[in-house]
Amino acid sequence: MLAAPSSPVPDADAAGGGVGGVAVALVKAEAELDVTVMSPEYREIIALFATSGAAMRCKEVCQHLGLGTEPRHVEAMRSKLKRLVERGILAEPSSGLFKVDGRKQGW
Repeated sequence: MLAAPSSPVPDADAAGGGVGGVAVALVKAEAELDVTVMSPEYREIIALFATSGAAMRCKEVCQHLGLGTEPRHVEAMRSKLKRLVERGILAEPSSGLFKVDGRKQGW
């Protein structure tokens, strides 16, 4: 039995951009049963990008989330961020730089 979708990002607004846009993408992922995006690790990453609004590199994301900055941690984070790019939640405007992007979601 599946639980009803919860509010994916604290203080999410329904305005359609920024935090609210990310919230829309997460609710959509829950509706489509996208297990990857619904996992706690990915929610933390998405919330970080949604609240900061800044473009970040993998090592910076690791530092903000309190993870190690050894190559194994950075490469694991890069893999997760690339997965979020594939789903249209993040964008990679230049190699290794990630930011929130809702163009594929229509926001």
